[in-house]
Amino acid sequence: MTERVSTTRRTLLRLRLALLALTVVVLAMSAWSFAATQDVLSTVRDRTAPAVLDIASARAALMQAHAAAVSSFVNGGAGLVGPGEQYATSLSVAEQDLARAAEDNSAGAAASNELQLLAGLLTTYSGWMSQADSHYRDKPVDSLYLSDLWYAARALDGGDQTLAHLEVLAQDQQQELDQELTADWLDPSLALAWLVPALVLLALLVYTQVYLRRRFRRRYSPWMIGATVVLLALMGATATELMLADRAHSANAALTAYVDGTDQQSDAVSAGAQHQLILLIRQVCAPSGKPDGCGDTMPATPPAVPLTTAAPPATSAASATAQFASATDLGWLLVLIPVLALAVAGLVLAGLQPRIDEYRNRS
Repeated sequence: MTERVSTTRRTLLRLRLALLALTVVVLAMSAWSFAATQDVLSTVRDRTAPAVLDIASARAALMQAHAAAVSSFVNGGAGLVGPGEQYATSLSVAEQDLARAAEDNSAGAAASNELQLLAGLLTTYSGWMSQADSHYRDKPVDSLYLSDLWYAARALDGGDQTLAHLEVLAQDQQQELDQELTADWLDPSLALAWLVPALVLLALLVYTQVYLRRRFRRRYSPWMIGATVVLLALMGATATELMLADRAHSANAALTAYVDGTDQQSDAVSAGAQHQLILLIRQVCAPSGKPDGCGDTMPATPPAVPLTTAAPPATSAASATAQFASATDLGWLLVLIPVLALAVAGLVLAGLQPRIDEYRNRS
């Protein structure tokens, strides 16, 4: 009898040790996985996604500024207000957007360099526009201001200029966002890091329940059943990280749709401004008999660009950012997960310790 008692007690001690050790592992991996996921999603919400929006907003504001300035010269208002109040306001908005994008930048040194270069390009653009204003006020009948307007336009979309670098910057930020939403703990395959030990613990709890029923001839142990239920709750709480990651992917799709719609509208505004500018150049320069443009520095006027329109974005910036925020609204689970793990350990001890003490007394 002593040998049997010793064997049973030893088995119970081993089960207790294994269950508690696995509970610690599950706690560590679940808390680590959930915390890491929340950290990435918080970075996306607070920095990367806003940077993508800031760049799209800067592009739209810059096109609005340029269109307003060209319209002011075309309509003759430049003689009184220069490029106009809307130009100044929109240009200021674009500069502020790029400043925020620099603060939120998560794409590394390359993006920082692009942002610094863009600041210089905007200074060049505004310089040409100011010069056009000055020349127009001095001699509105002269065509010199048209050269300034032309070079301002080329500073925006000519070759390796402002819009080209904005596009590179937008791609860098979007790639960083896509990478953050697919790498590390947001990779679904890494869920195995906490799921495997949790499943092993679940199997061991079931085995312990069966062992106690056979050894002590009791139908069930309420403590082991309670530990199993709490473990399932713990697994469910940790698994919500997959749901939150899915929300973030949906938010990214909404953000991409918004940015694409905004860019299309910006392109339409840019095309309209270019169309107006070319018509103005032809109107002023055609009577001079110079088919190649106004002056030697003015390139030949290209064919007029037809006016285009674009549908508004399918979603709004506020909607996209709200969806990213919803991916981090379950952060309180990071407190619940350790509580549930401690409850599992407590229930395991409550279920096994009396049996262990009983055999200690027998021996």
